[in-house]
Amino acid sequence: MRRILFPLFFVLVSMLTIQCQKELRFPDNTGNGTVGPSPIKATLQGRILDENGQPAAGVTVRAGGTTVITDSRGYFRMVKVSLDKNASLVTAEKNGYFKAYRTFPATNGANHVVIKLIKRTLTGTINATAGGEVILSNGAKVALPANGVVKAAGNSSYTGTVNVYAAYIDPTSNDIGQTVPGSFMGDNKEGERVSLQSYGMLAVELESSAGEKLQIAAGKTATITSPIPASVLAAAPASIPLWYVDEQTGLWKEEGSAVKNGSNYVGEVKHFTFWNCDAGFPAVMLTMKMVDAHNVPMPYVTVRLTRNVSGASWPVSYGFSDSLGNISGLVPAGETLLLEVLNNCNTPVYSQNIGPFTQATNLGSISSSSTWQVTISGTIVDCSGVPVINGVAIIDYEDWPRYVSTGSNGFFQFTIVRCTTGPGSCAITAVDNTALQQSTSSFTIAGNTLNTGNLVACGVSAAQFINYTLDGVNYSITSAEAPDYIYGFSLLSGASSYTNSLLGSKNSLNKNINLSFISTAQVVGVYPLSNISTQNYQSINVLTPSTVTVTNFPGATGAFFEGSFNGSFRDSLNLTVVHTISGDFKIRRY
Repeated sequence: MRRILFPLFFVLVSMLTIQCQKELRFPDNTGNGTVGPSPIKATLQGRILDENGQPAAGVTVRAGGTTVITDSRGYFRMVKVSLDKNASLVTAEKNGYFKAYRTFPATNGANHVVIKLIKRTLTGTINATAGGEVILSNGAKVALPANGVVKAAGNSSYTGTVNVYAAYIDPTSNDIGQTVPGSFMGDNKEGERVSLQSYGMLAVELESSAGEKLQIAAGKTATITSPIPASVLAAAPASIPLWYVDEQTGLWKEEGSAVKNGSNYVGEVKHFTFWNCDAGFPAVMLTMKMVDAHNVPMPYVTVRLTRNVSGASWPVSYGFSDSLGNISGLVPAGETLLLEVLNNCNTPVYSQNIGPFTQATNLGSISSSSTWQVTISGTIVDCSGVPVINGVAIIDYEDWPRYVSTGSNGFFQFTIVRCTTGPGSCAITAVDNTALQQSTSSFTIAGNTLNTGNLVACGVSAAQFINYTLDGVNYSITSAEAPDYIYGFSLLSGASSYTNSLLGSKNSLNKNINLSFISTAQVVGVYPLSNISTQNYQSINVLTPSTVTVTNFPGATGAFFEGSFNGSFRDSLNLTVVHTISGDFKIRRY
């Protein structure tokens, strides 16, 4: 199977031992007995979105001891990362947002996740001595007891103003598969892994006026009020277990309960994190392979499973197929479920009923065919017309670049579940990684297939480099094989300016450089360097004048930044020394 590659922005890669998890009881792949952790090494990639569903750049993503940063499209990629076949954890962090958690059963293919961040805004303030409550716009409440707050570091008492940051998460929202903390997997108080059905979630964090983390004091409890969505109110039980996110595993843990009061659930909690009002159900492992109408595997498609009870529907499982089309996860046992394939805009484009299942089941291939799908295929050849074996087709469609490796005959194929059935434009850059040649072609997609024919990877040099001299020592980065990287991006920041970043790293030789500059337009010119980080110098004060001269500004994905730079800086850890740096570059834009 051809590898599907995505752009990445590796800033730090540190390999650690995967965290041990205690053994839990739930059906294994045969439906018999119990299983514990099942570690594997695999690829993990994905996309992080902001609260508006737009790409979130500069997000710190961690999994299995590896840390990367998302690029301008919100993408990240990790290679040979420590994952787990039963419950892998990936976290995403960015200033101004709650820390995001996602758990998923990993496969041996390239695993894919999409995470939508939740905005972290100040909901209100409470006097720690007197106690009180804050109310969200939808009626959700957080109430603190008098003299019931301590500093999280050291547990010393706190008597000042408590800043309450809170957000309600609607389990019936269309984007819940992207926003749900962790997943719909949890460990109940009996130590069983179960499938969850949510009636409402809350994210809550407390801070002092100085920004210190606060928590509820030992022996005290806070009260949370969580609205029940109107569509599931009639089916909501009189009382329900409360669950919180275990920050070490990303799984929900059962702790306490809440009581139905009108259209709300009200319960007491002993600490703050994400809280969830959920019913837990015995679960079985379900596995399937997503293919298109031609039986070709469909990588990275979203699958949603929904449970229907008493006229109310709940999503109980979400997942993405891997690079081979495979997907697996826990589902409620003994239930008939609606299986839906979603496009990138969270619109169902295919559905069928499945189940019930009483033991671990492999459904085999699920053939998904709809007018929302488009299959793009073609053959990459070199300047002499010979098929390119070591090649990549960069397919830029619906603002989402897909990197598809060629097979032994230069052929590539990729099926996309798109957001619209109407005509759309598509740009494909054909790259010959052996001859270091490329070319870009534009196409209009009017139907469900696009066969490009032969794409000649010829005419534009695909060679990339960053050459630089630091304090009189010459360095050169020309390789981009993971965990090394070399690439650039432009991110629209505000209404009329772009943040442009040029990056390269040769990890084995401790060569790394990151240059950033601001431009009001994507045009050639001389711009002040706004940031420099290189080698072991990360806390840098850029001195004036420090500039980057751009002689070619890429107008699209696959084109190149070209130019030179010159400047000086001080490392904030030793401000007495001035370092000088200069160099030139040619870097593909992602």
